[in-house]
Amino acid sequence: MSTTAHRRITRLTSDDLQPGALDARHHLHWETALDRLELEVIYVERLLVDPESDHEALDPWDEPQLAGPIPDDLVERAVEIRARQERAERALAHVVDRTRRQHQFAARVDRATGGRSVPSLYLDVDA
Repeated sequence: MSTTAHRRITRLTSDDLQPGALDARHHLHWETALDRLELEVIYVERLLVDPESDHEALDPWDEPQLAGPIPDDLVERAVEIRARQERAERALAHVVDRTRRQHQFAARVDRATGGRSVPSLYLDVDA
């Protein structure tokens, strides 16, 4: 698909020409972007707490195209989301490292046993 097909076309309406309307739209775009980041963090936090449960995958994330700086009243929220992202990133790195070490141990066990695995045998004692 061409780049042109991915561009959003926004039409101005008479409401957009009212004082403050573009500022409100700008604010809403930033709020929406922060909502999506927070949703991603919540997803990872829940996954870390309970990796075995069914977690519905989120849609792929694309960096939003935001015009202008973040509104002042959203800065604190953005900083908190970033702190949560950093905590989740550290926790994920720990889980990945632990899994890597377990995989290395399993590979050493395979080498020590010659890679042999004995199939399980089941005996029907009622037959």
